[in-house]
Amino acid sequence: MAHPIEGILGVSMENIHQMVDVNTIIGDPIIKGDTTIIPISKVSFGFASGGSDLPTQAAQKFAGGAGAGVTVKPVAFIVIKADGDVKLLELGEKSSPFEGVMDSLPGIIDKIKNSAAEKKAAKADKTETEAERSDAKAAKAEAKVEKAEAKAAKAAVKDAKAEERLAKANAKVEAARAEARAELDKENK
Repeated sequence: MAHPIEGILGVSMENIHQMVDVNTIIGDPIIKGDTTIIPISKVSFGFASGGSDLPTQAAQKFAGGAGAGVTVKPVAFIVIKADGDVKLLELGEKSSPFEGVMDSLPGIIDKIKNSAAEKKAAKADKTETEAERSDAKAAKAEAKVEKAEAKAAKAAVKDAKAEERLAKANAKVEAARAEARAELDKENK
């Protein structure tokens, strides 16, 4: 026959087993938009039991009891983003300020790298934009030069036609003078 303390211990352990399982330590995922958050908890428990056989004249009697306590304390969260970025966010205080700094150092380095990359990209964009503006200005200037050259060519054609007309007019004037001289010479003879 089993001793009554074994029954008390069995029931107590079974109840603790039901309260504390893997889902208590690593909680169910919480999904919010593109982000999944998984809680992680620290589980502590204590257990005590005791009892005694009490001899009496009528029969053997047993008196005993058991008690247990469970503490579940959240200690961290695993944060998973849609782009594959995974971070562990710990709760609570660090044992020293240096430990806190060391834990946050990778995040700080990532932020510095990202900031430097963003500045580099912004500078490259600015340089590209300035180059595009310079190209546009050069194209405008080239178009102005081409217009000026076209105007100059038109003016040269006009000048050439004007010189041609002037030459014809001068030729007519010379012909008229020659004719007038010839007539004068005829008359004077």
